[in-house]
Amino acid sequence: MRAALLLILGAIILAAGVWLISSVGFTPLAIVAALVTALGGSLVVAGIGGFLDSAAPTRKKI
Repeated sequence: MRAALLLILGAIILAAGVWLISSVGFTPLAIVAALVTALGGSLVVAGIGGFLDSAAPTRKKI
């Protein structure tokens, strides 16, 4: 559930960042838009990693 939430939230933030980059152009606000895009991308990667870890966990319970 957590992985799906991170994946969906990351995709929304990533899309918002791409939209912001296309709308601000070459202004100082483009730095903020790049950070928003990076945040969305990192959440997507964390969601994918969480899903893969839940599907085949790397830690073993003793």
